[in-house]
Amino acid sequence: MKKKVLAKARELVKSIMDRKAPISEETKKHMADNIKVSEIEKKDSIDFVKIVPIKGDNSEFFYSKFTEWGTSKIPAQHWAKNSLVENKRKINQTILEELKRGLEE
Repeated sequence: MKKKVLAKARELVKSIMDRKAPISEETKKHMADNIKVSEIEKKDSIDFVKIVPIKGDNSEFFYSKFTEWGTSKIPAQHWAKNSLVENKRKINQTILEELKRGLEE
């Protein structure tokens, strides 16, 4: 059940971030097309997924980390963090519904 809940939440958060990610006018490829989503990981007995720009990313979308956290010359946009903050209620509701569904099965 835990995996289903995390998978459902992961899908929702990624779709929200897809809509908030900055879109480049200079290229046909955008950050929203390449948001990294981890598999379910575990640390200190807590399961989680990562859906954020990765600091060590060296792909052609490496600049996503600069738009999220900023640089000395570029102000941070915090589009990934804002995606979570602005949709916290919706995300929590989805998790709750999925947990209830799992308990009913």
